[in-house]
Amino acid sequence: MFPTHIVGGEIYYDYLGGNQYKVTMKVYRDCINGQAPLDNPAFITIFDASSNVYTTLNVPLLSSSYVPPSINNPCIQAPNNICVQEGIYQFTTTLPPKTGGYYIVYQRCCRNYSILNLIQPGAVGTTYWEHIPGPEVAAVNSSPRFNKLPPIYICNGLPIQFDHSATDPDGDHLVYSLCAPYTGLDACCPIVPTSPQSSSFCSSLPPSCPSVNTPPPFTNVPFASPYSGSYPMSSSPATSINNFSGYLN
Repeated sequence: MFPTHIVGGEIYYDYLGGNQYKVTMKVYRDCINGQAPLDNPAFITIFDASSNVYTTLNVPLLSSSYVPPSINNPCIQAPNNICVQEGIYQFTTTLPPKTGGYYIVYQRCCRNYSILNLIQPGAVGTTYWEHIPGPEVAAVNSSPRFNKLPPIYICNGLPIQFDHSATDPDGDHLVYSLCAPYTGLDACCPIVPTSPQSSSFCSSLPPSCPSVNTPPPFTNVPFASPYSGSYPMSSSPATSINNFSGYLN
């Protein structure tokens, strides 16, 4: 079945010593409009800085749960026609020190077709990735991770004030900015590995699908006018994030 379910996700890692890293990936799906379950397993590719495949991993789904509804006004009852499910994946891998480091990549198609700020969102894939720097940058490093989940709902005409900050286990200084998400696989090849699949968004089947996720650089999603990474939704004033505190307004 043609999948349309992706809402969001993140990847972060913790250095365990001895060149070992514990990697955690969180993926969020629309559990009402989405047509596909969470991947089990999730296919992850690790590249070196020269885009060579270092290893591939089939990571089983560790746990899944429904994100509790929250809203930016306690006086308004949240609607019951929205559902978000969180899937958590976790694995430990050994990555010897290497100049340029490594890229951890997970790609999937497709996003929720009810999205309004993208062109043909039901055909737009996604890429979640994380970079582990080489020893020339940091010999020992763990990555930041977000402290809270943003609200599932926001109220039209009411201000948003959300603490979107992250925590870095090493105490590194963090700077925040809005940016465009990345696209990933397409409607013809919605998952790695798979065979070409027919859908209304796939005009002609390719002879084959990728056997691994693709390395960087990645392509931004196709925003519908007037939206962009810095103007993701209609608002006045425009949505912004504080560079130093991580507060989204």
